[in-house]
Amino acid sequence: MIRALLFDLDGTVADTNGLILASFRHTFSAHGVEGVADEAITALFGEPLDRSMTRFKPAESAAMVATYRVHNKAHHDDLIRPFPGVQEALTALKEKGYLLGIVTSKRQEMASRSLACLGLAPFFDVVVTPENTKEHKPHPAPVLYAMARLGVSPEETLMIGDSPYDLLSGRAAGCQTVAVSWSSLPRTVLEDAKPTFFLEDINDLMPLLAGPLGGVQ
Repeated sequence: MIRALLFDLDGTVADTNGLILASFRHTFSAHGVEGVADEAITALFGEPLDRSMTRFKPAESAAMVATYRVHNKAHHDDLIRPFPGVQEALTALKEKGYLLGIVTSKRQEMASRSLACLGLAPFFDVVVTPENTKEHKPHPAPVLYAMARLGVSPEETLMIGDSPYDLLSGRAAGCQTVAVSWSSLPRTVLEDAKPTFFLEDINDLMPLLAGPLGGVQ
């Protein structure tokens, strides 16, 4: 029986796709990285930022991360949006007694800011950021940390996300996983991570829990 649901933040709960793309483009321009298509950038979504920048200019990766963060922070509040139906779905889940968590590759400062901007912070019992674990998604450590904080087992936990990093992290931790159809990535990329379920609409989550997953009664 599912007792806890863990969500990725960017691209799953918060629509930050435009913000992330803009911050990557600004960073690449500032550091002379040319010819990177938007599709190549979106393929990095969910990956820790320092790892992404190292792919392009290893010697400048720290400076690129700093450039990205300055731009992202400056434009964050204007560009972040909630995905439709998320607040209503979270309200329904809390009313049913589910434990809810965020497991994100976003730093604690900006993760907290995102949740505050969207008015979603009160819904979550735990927020796991890169500061909490030595290893990061797709390693299982962040999901295991969240489960330990919530006092639940893998069999009682569902990991929900929009990138292979979310799904692989959850699966490695022993959880069932859910890929969301509103991901910016092609469905085939998510299918390669072998999610247990696909969620076509956030409103389908409660029926999924009431049916195949047999969640909190």
